Amino acid sequence: MTATFGDRLQERLPRRLADSAGGLPLWARAAAVFLALRVVTWVLMARAADGAGYYPGVQGPAEGDVDLALNWDAVWYERIFDGGYPDELPVDADGRVQQNPWAFYPVYPYAVRVVARLLGSDFATVAPLLALAAGLGAAVVMARLLVESLPARPEDPRRAETLALAAVAVWAACPVTPVLQMAYTESFSMLLLVTFLLLLVREQWWAAGACALLLGLTRPIALPLVVVVVVALWMRWRVREARPLARPEQVAMVGALGATGLSGILWTTIAAVGAGRRDAYPVTMTAWRGQAEIDVLEPWRRTVDFALETHDKVYVLPALGIAVPLLLSLLMLVPRIGGGLDLRLRVWAAAYSLYLLAVVDGHTSIFRYLIPLFPLAVLLVGAHRPRPLLWPWRTAFWVGVGIAGQVGWIWWLVVFSPLPGGGDYPP
Repeated sequence: MTATFGDRLQERLPRRLADSAGGLPLWARAAAVFLALRVVTWVLMARAADGAGYYPGVQGPAEGDVDLALNWDAVWYERIFDGGYPDELPVDADGRVQQNPWAFYPVYPYAVRVVARLLGSDFATVAPLLALAAGLGAAVVMARLLVESLPARPEDPRRAETLALAAVAVWAACPVTPVLQMAYTESFSMLLLVTFLLLLVREQWWAAGACALLLGLTRPIALPLVVVVVVALWMRWRVREARPLARPEQVAMVGALGATGLSGILWTTIAAVGAGRRDAYPVTMTAWRGQAEIDVLEPWRRTVDFALETHDKVYVLPALGIAVPLLLSLLMLVPRIGGGLDLRLRVWAAAYSLYLLAVVDGHTSIFRYLIPLFPLAVLLVGAHRPRPLLWPWRTAFWVGVGIAGQVGWIWWLVVFSPLPGGGDYPP
């Protein structure tokens, strides 16, 4: 059969891309992709900051020197950087717990403190740079993880790397990735997440458990990883006849599962001890949520109802922000749709999406919480297919969509614009 022009182009373009990289190792190419997209984001953030007002406690660091990388939650991380966590929870005159640092996990602000002291610098300088460095590390590890998780292409090993880089590019361009160069903890959690998954894929059980414990002190995303570990153990158990399980490995597997489970409750336990109150973390979160209980699905039901009634983007976009990723993540579990990608990564996407639906309210921060769903970038590119159709054009399209989305996310949510009643919608 005669090859079409599209077929020939799809075969030649990856080779030209590989040749233009000059034989650089995978990590260097992943770093270049990530940093190039961060430069684009930096330009967008700088333009947005030019028109941003100064609002003490939200946007800073000082009047006349607005830096969007240091606004919103960055203010809380700076407080932890300066003074750590309080011994007692602050309460108002009615005894209700007020917003306080115990809502924020410690790995990132304490890492910034260590680096700042070593360099003799300050939070405003070190915090965004350290977040950027962690995001860079996440992109590099993600590229390696995808190469080891996508279908093997022994006839053209460079193709596998190129497709992995395409998925990394789509992820690194997505609308909320400006947070990877802001003084937020998302970069650290992504680095630890992809490292954990890579260790699971390689069946390095003890190292995966240690990574999970550290992740449990970075962001509240460790609980759905228990499901991923269970699947990883099941996959290993299935091949026990071909690869016998020695007792040390069995112990390591149980240890990984136990450490991952512990990571999900580690910070709530530390907060209880540190603040001298058993419910320190949940009541602290109540100060933001406005209610003590987590009503599974109820916040999203209300969000969808409001979206249908008002057609307001404040409700419509969060509703789509949970529904679309959840649907795609669940579809990835269908072998004919996502079967080329490692099952552990597909289960992570589905488990995390369901976790968000269960514990997160239907507000504008949902977009930032979607960053860990990087396996969806593989689906969008088609990198899990033996012969992905038009993947260079799909990559270019989704990167363009992501950058356009960054414009909307930055100007709508990152830039603080006071509402008539005070406050603004958070990123």
